[in-house]
Amino acid sequence: MLVLHSLSAQESQPVKRDDRLFLSAGFGSSAQFKGLRLGAEYQFTPLERVLGVRAHVGAFWTPTQLYSRPSALYGPGSTFEGSGQVIHVDLGVTGSITPWPRGRVSPYVFGGLAALQQWTNSQGGYYRRADGSAAEFRPPSAGTTGQYGLVVGAGLRVRAGGRLLQFEIRKLPGKQSTYGLGTTLHF
Repeated sequence: MLVLHSLSAQESQPVKRDDRLFLSAGFGSSAQFKGLRLGAEYQFTPLERVLGVRAHVGAFWTPTQLYSRPSALYGPGSTFEGSGQVIHVDLGVTGSITPWPRGRVSPYVFGGLAALQQWTNSQGGYYRRADGSAAEFRPPSAGTTGQYGLVVGAGLRVRAGGRLLQFEIRKLPGKQSTYGLGTTLHF
C-alpha cells in the first residue's frame, strides 16, 4: 500500500550533520559588466538553528564587454565608449536569521563583512560628443583595487530528495550584486 503525505514549510525535516559546506554558481553584475560567480561557504553553526554564522569565499569573472556611459566632459549628451573586463575575489563572514530552520522551505536573511579584491582590464575607448564625433581616445589600462564593506542578502533553502538546495541574492561592497544556486557537499 502506497501512502502519500505532504509537509508544510514549518514542519520538521531531518537535517544531516554534514550539511555545512555549500558550493554555488550564479551570475551577477559589477558596475556595467555582467559575469559569472562561483562560491563556497561553510556554516559554523548547525543549519537547524534560527541564528547562524558562516564564512564565504567567492570569485567573479566577466568576459571582455563593450560599454557606454554618460559623460559631461564634452558637453551634455556626450558619452564614453569602451570595452573591458573585471575579475574579483571576495572573502567574508556573515550572520544569518532563518525563521523556520527545519522546514522543507527555509527563507533566510544575512549580513556581515567582506573583503573584496578586484582586477580591471580596460581595452581602451573614446569620448563621443553629442553629435556622434569622437573627441578623445583613451589607451588600454589595467588596475587593481581592494576594499572592505558590508555584504547583505536573502536566500531560500529547499530540501528536495535528500539534497539541500540554496537560492541566494547577494550584494557585495561597491556595485557588485549576484544571484546564485548552491547545494551542500558531503564528505
